Amino acid sequence: MPKIHPTAIVESGAELAEDVEIGPYSIIGPQVKIGKGTKIGAHVVFRHRVEVGEYNTFHDMSVIGDIAQDVNFHNWDEAKVVIGSHNIFREHITIHQPSVPGNTTKIGSHCYFMATTHVAHDCQVGDHVIMVNQSGLAGHAIIHDHAFISGNVMVHQYCRVGAYAILGGGTKVTRDVPPFCMVNGNPALAYGLNVVGLRRAKFTPEERSAIKQAFQILYLKDHSISKAIEILEKEFLPTLSEGSPRSRVAYFIEFLKGTKRGIVFHHSRKGGGEEPDIE
Repeated sequence: MPKIHPTAIVESGAELAEDVEIGPYSIIGPQVKIGKGTKIGAHVVFRHRVEVGEYNTFHDMSVIGDIAQDVNFHNWDEAKVVIGSHNIFREHITIHQPSVPGNTTKIGSHCYFMATTHVAHDCQVGDHVIMVNQSGLAGHAIIHDHAFISGNVMVHQYCRVGAYAILGGGTKVTRDVPPFCMVNGNPALAYGLNVVGLRRAKFTPEERSAIKQAFQILYLKDHSISKAIEILEKEFLPTLSEGSPRSRVAYFIEFLKGTKRGIVFHHSRKGGGEEPDIE
């Protein structure tokens, strides 16, 4: 039987696993589903359709599943937030419902969201993502697995951040951040690879070498993005033997091909391009 503090409100229709714990003054709405092993602190609010996996921890004062901060929000019938398992959400987290019918605001598993972080409507967050205090994702942002978003980082709407990328504190992201990269500044600029992160993730020397060469082709050979993609795909990728180095570079290429907002510039090109139009 769930352990519910006497001051908490669990509305009729909410589905709680037997061992869920709910702290003082928290409110669980009627369309909320919470999986086993999940612990919810004090003054936490779950609104509208929210599905939570197993063994998540929600610290005090968070609001999960409120409607999007979108003046044109009308997605009352379909909006849903889906959260995986084994995540930690610290104090004052906000995660909002999608504004586009058919979309889901989604968070993967094994993520760590530090205090006052924000995940806006229609965002897609992968697994093992870390967001540090006061960082935020605007609507429709996509964050791939193992990305590290430092404190006070703002990711603009529709931007993507690739796997194993690291964003330095206070960074303003208005273009896509390629996988494995280290970016910093306002606007965000690429300074190199997330070498420490790749080593901690046990990337092999062969993988790191292949990624380094791909980064150099993209950023250090004075190619246009389209030309760099062509070289990576038709000339460099075929030189790699089947296996993880090849698959890492293939993912790098596919990420670049999928960009709609362009990618962050290299720091050596600082001032070399205009900021994209705000959509």
